[in-house]
Amino acid sequence: MNLYQPFNATYNDEEVTAIPFAAAEVELPAFHLQGERAASHLYKDGKLATWYWQGIALIENRRCVYFPRQDLFSFTELATIRRSKALLWVRRLAKALTYTTSDFLDLSSGILPLWRIYGGADGSILILSQDLGDLFAAMAGDEPKFFHISAWVHHNIHPPFSLCDQLVQLLYYAIAGTPPFLCKNTREDRYRHLPLEYGFEEVSLQTRLFIDDSLSLSLTKQRDSTGNKEPQKALTAFLDAAESIEWDAEDRTEIPPPSSWQNTPKIQEFLESQAKRAERIVFWRMKGWIIVTVAVSVVLVSWFTIGRVSEAMKPPYTRFMSPPEIISEYYVGLNTLDLSHMDAALARKVKNPWTMEVTNLFVTRQTRRAYEGFSPTVDPNEWLAEGKKPLVEGSFLYGTTDVTVTRLDERTFEAQGILYTPYPYDEEEVKAEDRPDGAYLYTLTQTFTLEVGKRGWYEITSISSPRIDRIGFLEVEIIPRFEQTPLPVQ
Repeated sequence: MNLYQPFNATYNDEEVTAIPFAAAEVELPAFHLQGERAASHLYKDGKLATWYWQGIALIENRRCVYFPRQDLFSFTELATIRRSKALLWVRRLAKALTYTTSDFLDLSSGILPLWRIYGGADGSILILSQDLGDLFAAMAGDEPKFFHISAWVHHNIHPPFSLCDQLVQLLYYAIAGTPPFLCKNTREDRYRHLPLEYGFEEVSLQTRLFIDDSLSLSLTKQRDSTGNKEPQKALTAFLDAAESIEWDAEDRTEIPPPSSWQNTPKIQEFLESQAKRAERIVFWRMKGWIIVTVAVSVVLVSWFTIGRVSEAMKPPYTRFMSPPEIISEYYVGLNTLDLSHMDAALARKVKNPWTMEVTNLFVTRQTRRAYEGFSPTVDPNEWLAEGKKPLVEGSFLYGTTDVTVTRLDERTFEAQGILYTPYPYDEEEVKAEDRPDGAYLYTLTQTFTLEVGKRGWYEITSISSPRIDRIGFLEVEIIPRFEQTPLPVQ
């Protein structure tokens, strides 16, 4: 079924021309037939006139738009029986379009669908209205819709240059018999068309190069040629450029199959390279995100793993210390609530018995720092060195003082000291409001085993649970955190 190919017929005893757009069994969408008919345009002898179709009817077993007899042909014939006059008709179409408005053309897809433009035997150009174009699109199958619309869409071009580009595509179509961007590989290959200069030697090289160069113009050159004009007004640039073209293509009865002109070495090489490029682009678009995600994941995991391994392999700061010094540093970490300090000399799989308590106090301190700008923990060594100054309200003493280390045998050491803590270990917890201001004091005893590890420095290979004995309670003077301004005397 030759859709969109005008033919002459007799309908209701009247000589008409009809444009078929659907098979007889296809139902017409009612919403496309409502309201006032929009005007189409007929260009003839340098003038643009309004034109109206007469009706829609079933003619020769096809759904057709019909109107009084007017010998017309579809622009698809530029590749066959109108091929020798293709440049003439494309230039005539360009002139007709310069008289139209943007509202009439409605270039929402960037191009003018092929089923909206027809040539006349009297030299006229008929441009159908957008409502007829919408009707044709609503009734069209995927294949005709693709050929008449999508095959001519050229993405990533300067919008005012769009119609210039489409008319050059029509000249390409007249020579090659196929739109330049019809092939999927061409569209995937960033709209890199098969150059006409690689074949079609029956047409002058100057003409082929003009078409190739026009379809490959950079955005900068497109802007230079059309500026910011409306697409139909920018066609003057196409008309000026096409003035010097020599058109020597000959008519033919049918479009030859691609195999008849794709057998030259240059064309074969181009198509093979394009297929590879298109395949690569499709692959990266479909699966590239997976590869990128996996690569990023590998990098992150590697960075994390290497970082952790490097950190684990990094010698501890205690590597040059003696066993008594390492144990003393362990309690420095306890006083500062620094687990990394306490664990620096621990051998693998050795657990720190203070981890839970130090973690809880550390979280409390950091939270109060963040929300109150106040650190509640006070190292008893610093407090004693400063002469037992009053503590700020809400703070407390925590840590060890007077730590001594005694060697029990070659590998075992016993550490003793005094532990200051804000809560008791040996009786039920006292309510906060009943608790006196000060610190509970305990004698702290722990046993450590230290051995020289594989890398040549002392490591703590075991730690006993702390043994604590109550000494008593130390009351401490407390001062308010904020000075209160007395009320004025009445």
